[in-house]
Amino acid sequence: MIKEFIQKRGFNYRKFFLYSDKIIVETKSVRKINKYEAKLDRIGFNIHYQADNVMAGKIFLWVCIALPMILTVAELWEHNIDVRTLIIFYVIFLILILTNFLKQHQDDIYLTGGQINLVFYRAIPNEQEVLNFISQIVRVSKEYLKEKYTQFDDFTKEEIFMNQLRWLLDRDVITNEEYNNIVENFKIKRLL
Repeated sequence: MIKEFIQKRGFNYRKFFLYSDKIIVETKSVRKINKYEAKLDRIGFNIHYQADNVMAGKIFLWVCIALPMILTVAELWEHNIDVRTLIIFYVIFLILILTNFLKQHQDDIYLTGGQINLVFYRAIPNEQEVLNFISQIVRVSKEYLKEKYTQFDDFTKEEIFMNQLRWLLDRDVITNEEYNNIVENFKIKRLL
């Protein structure tokens, strides 16, 4: 194993175990537990951000906090609200406040562009650490692809090998210089 990365948010967590040829992902939420393995040649290299607009939820939370206080002040001042009604309001607003806290808003970074997308919490532990781990995944994935698709022997067909190299070049796994060196080595080995 190259690296382990754990993200926890409330009752949910995401664990990532990076190996030289695969990544194992474990996710747990209140409703379900998921565990899957993704080969590194199945993931992409594009980063995509997605987040909910949380302003309405924050406003609602502050209203739910302020209303019981206002009702309490009104009860103390005017004595026109029944204590039983006040307790019912407290319970209702407490439930609304807890629901607002427990509702997880989406604030994720996706690693896309392949057959499998990986999802990370953007700010847990912090955005820079998440981006560093994603760049490590991309680096290890590119090394794996380069190792896997630049190998050849006497039985490798030239057309298939050149298509693999062009695919690696298109995905920015290898540079033009590396491409030319590998093609040159391939042709030299063919002549020998």
